[in-house]
Amino acid sequence: MAASSANRLLTEAGVDQTRQVDVFGLIEGLGLWLAFFPLDGLLGAYLPEGTGGILITTERSTPIQRYTAAHELGHWRLDGGHDAALDTESDVLGRTEIERETLAQVFAGALLMPPPLVHSILSRRNTTSLDPVDVYTVAREAGVSYEAAARQLYHLERITQHELRDLLKVQPLRVKQAIGAGRRPVVGIADVWPVDMAWRDQQLNVRTDDEIIISLPEDRSTGYRWSIPSASPGPRRSATQPPPPFADNEFPGWTGLAMAEPEAELLRKPPSQAVDRARQPSPTEKPEPLPIAGGRATVVGDIYIADNSPQVMTNAAIRSRRLARLGASEAQEAVQQVRNEKIVVGAVGRRVFGIRLEKPGKTDLRLVLRNEYGDSDPVDEYRITAAVEARREAFTIDQISDGDDAWADVARDRQGTAAAASVDEHR
Repeated sequence: MAASSANRLLTEAGVDQTRQVDVFGLIEGLGLWLAFFPLDGLLGAYLPEGTGGILITTERSTPIQRYTAAHELGHWRLDGGHDAALDTESDVLGRTEIERETLAQVFAGALLMPPPLVHSILSRRNTTSLDPVDVYTVAREAGVSYEAAARQLYHLERITQHELRDLLKVQPLRVKQAIGAGRRPVVGIADVWPVDMAWRDQQLNVRTDDEIIISLPEDRSTGYRWSIPSASPGPRRSATQPPPPFADNEFPGWTGLAMAEPEAELLRKPPSQAVDRARQPSPTEKPEPLPIAGGRATVVGDIYIADNSPQVMTNAAIRSRRLARLGASEAQEAVQQVRNEKIVVGAVGRRVFGIRLEKPGKTDLRLVLRNEYGDSDPVDEYRITAAVEARREAFTIDQISDGDDAWADVARDRQGTAAAASVDEHR
């Protein structure tokens, strides 16, 4: 019943169920108010005050905020908008015996991960046996936590209960590190987005502090290397739709990722401290001082991996540029020679760049392939656009109250209180 209600709501609101659901926009589109600020011991709340609305803590990551918002929307939908709900971490994320909270959890999973979206993501992964990277891919694309994605895959009968238990033993940060070719993301709660040649001229929708892992074929014995030009990039090429299949399984360490052994329960810390630590760069993983794209991004990783898999790169744009340089005065034989020329650059390895997006807005990333031992023009270029969304940090309670509401006074009192709810550091 709860899952069906979520699916009906998506249909009624005209939401494209093959793309990430904008749960915040959905809430506001339904005429509910929405606010973000520190909550004392709560992840979120539904309050029937006024037209009804939802409060979300600022002390947790965006995926947890999105899932909490969907959970509170479930209370509004399933309870008819009449009853308030003050939800702790166990209510939203834990295994609870309270039927009302269980139904809201099911509603949230179905709302944020409808079957068309999950099947679309997994079809691009082109895999039948799901591993931790598949689960993380679903979580990243759906904008939810790793655990929420794993549980929804179980509800959709894509994995067994035994597989669910094994997958939940894996720490998401380890999966991100594997995607980054052994380097953990600078900001632990950020997402990592692997792209390759198939993603040329595409657009990624990401958030600030997220990292793009670009893997390009390269053979260093030829002298041709990928590099980031110092000059400003030219006009951006138009992005194409739909995005190409993911090539996640081409990165080292992604296959056979070992399951984490059960560990002793971690010490619990206030979520504000845990999230503050996660938001700050690790002391051992400082970003390299190489700003790019007008200072909107930073190169935080650059490695070469020899994998002994020859590839061939050709590009019609290279031929077009050479023909343009010949001009009308050149002999017809020279023009024909360029037309017939097969432009090939061999590759027996991969160059892997890690690029951290630091500012909201559209960021154009451009790499060029050129001979490092000469002054010749680049023979190929790689462009990708990142549409970087700022993370929602906080709204004041005064935006949703005229100052006379008793419930708002209570909420204001919470803002100066250190959060007391516990949080598992590995979640």
